[in-house]
Amino acid sequence: MEQARTRSLKSLRWIIFSIWLATALLALTFALAPALSALGLPPERVTFTPAMITGLPWTLPLLFLDLDSVTNLAIIFVAHLLNTPIGLMLARSDD
Repeated sequence: MEQARTRSLKSLRWIIFSIWLATALLALTFALAPALSALGLPPERVTFTPAMITGLPWTLPLLFLDLDSVTNLAIIFVAHLLNTPIGLMLARSDD
């Protein structure tokens, strides 16, 4: 019984990490004009809000500061580079 519970918790962690990773990649797609063009959307549709949400807690200051788009994008990329290994470490951890 305990082993089945542990196995299902490990599976749940990997599922949650996979969903976050796919969501973060989609959010970063909406933050880049060439990616939007590849999807057939106009470059005017660029938005940083989804990427700021998936980059929390590192992107929290961006919700309150009015920075230029290059700085926003750099902070968002760094936030995702920090969150991905943290999420991977949590998904691989033992109970």
